[in-house]
Amino acid sequence: MTKKKIKIEFIDTFHGLDFPLSQFRHFIQKISQHEKIPVGSLRIIAVDDEYLRSLHRQYVRDDSYTDVMVFPLDDQVDKEAEIYISGKRAKANAKRYRVTLKKEIARLICHALLHLQGFDDSAQAARKKMHALENQLLRKYWKSTE
Repeated sequence: MTKKKIKIEFIDTFHGLDFPLSQFRHFIQKISQHEKIPVGSLRIIAVDDEYLRSLHRQYVRDDSYTDVMVFPLDDQVDKEAEIYISGKRAKANAKRYRVTLKKEIARLICHALLHLQGFDDSAQAARKKMHALENQLLRKYWKSTE
């Protein structure tokens, strides 16, 4: 299997996420390679709640808070994309689900990558399916990075 190298950049405007780039880079590379996620360049941006809410309002027409959004920036086979993660929501989710912050960030990345693969979570049944797939990806690929 040919390994494609994904350009991955992390920008922490939230100032407070534990983000060991090498661990996440390895995790994303493995998922992309084995699950055929169409991404060539990825920017992961940690932001505050209000900024992500404004993006959610602008692009989804929903004025609620959310934990993650992904934007493909082109229509190429290996897309360039940006993933926006709410630092506050990631920390709250980690506490709520009793997982490490790193594992919660990994789950949010999985969610975004599934969207890039074409999954939609606007309906309840689709949300459940995506959640099951996130868990499957975490079990399969995250454990090997810890």
